[in-house]
Amino acid sequence: MPGTSTYAPLGYLLHDVARLMRRRFDEHARNHQLTLPQWRALAQLAHSDSLSQVTLAGLVEADPMTLSGIIDRMEAKNLVERVPDPDDNRAKLIRLTPEGRALVEQMKELAGPIRDRAMAGISDQDIEATIRTLSRIRENLNSQPVPVKEMQ
Repeated sequence: MPGTSTYAPLGYLLHDVARLMRRRFDEHARNHQLTLPQWRALAQLAHSDSLSQVTLAGLVEADPMTLSGIIDRMEAKNLVERVPDPDDNRAKLIRLTPEGRALVEQMKELAGPIRDRAMAGISDQDIEATIRTLSRIRENLNSQPVPVKEMQ
């Protein structure tokens, strides 16, 4: 089993890298009046024709009520629309508008230079190894909960 001291900074480092990437993204997204939660929802919708609010909330890890406000703001900007669910007359599906799709493409173009800057000086092999390792860590943490030890 790996020693605790060897891996102690891993959580901090992962958090710090994610924070810095979000900050850089926010700097660019601000010009489009787009927040990170809105971007996450748009990016998920770009992979589907439409999604229910509950499904989208799970994908972006937001509670449905919080996501409802995010969707309201994006709908006001004409980035998404609510359409009737053909399988359930009471439900609505969320889908991108043409304007929303165009914004997703613009944001993908902005993300490229941020990603390139983050990966500068790192070999493709190291990037691939990092992705494999982080994917495995995610699988490990998603597979079973870690038992919680009670304080004595």
